[in-house]
Amino acid sequence: MPEQKHGDTERRLLAGALSVFCEKGYDGASIREIIKRAEVTRPVLYYYFANKEGLFHRLVTDSFEQAFAEFENALAGVVGCRARLKALIRVAFARTECSPEVARFLLHVFFSPPQEGPQFDKVRFGRRRLGLVAALMREGIEAGELAGGDPETLALAFCGLMDMHIMAKAQEPERRLTPELGQDLVDLFMDGARSGVPAV
Repeated sequence: MPEQKHGDTERRLLAGALSVFCEKGYDGASIREIIKRAEVTRPVLYYYFANKEGLFHRLVTDSFEQAFAEFENALAGVVGCRARLKALIRVAFARTECSPEVARFLLHVFFSPPQEGPQFDKVRFGRRRLGLVAALMREGIEAGELAGGDPETLALAFCGLMDMHIMAKAQEPERRLTPELGQDLVDLFMDGARSGVPAV
């Protein structure tokens, strides 16, 4: 039971920090507001985290590690570039639908000015994600599912298609990122937007 209480308190602190960071940004977020949202006292916060920066880094790291774990689980046992891309986008969209606040937080973290908020290695996280998608593109080229090209360029194109929908969801919460939409986007990426009618 004490372990469960410990975990619940930590989760409340992280949820409170996420809410305040999304609403006010890192620089505008105060410890007072975070502990108010989490319904804990200041000493309790400092028992779990050294400072506001510690909360920030934990949120970023946990969000990415959970996403990568879910991506890897979704891809396990799935064969074929098209099917694997559909599994990947299904997870990305489901995570955004389940926690749009986390998506907004990560978008803000990645696109905020370098001088805003604590420093962390954005490039490392970005390259790891891009590398995962590029590996799928490489598999597709080798299997003949894709005509060819540079795997990283193809990965950037696919991530752009996927991420623009996630950004739209973050701005307009009423948008739905359904599994069907994800499948359609993968088919669009794989097959192209041309109708098959020769250009005049």
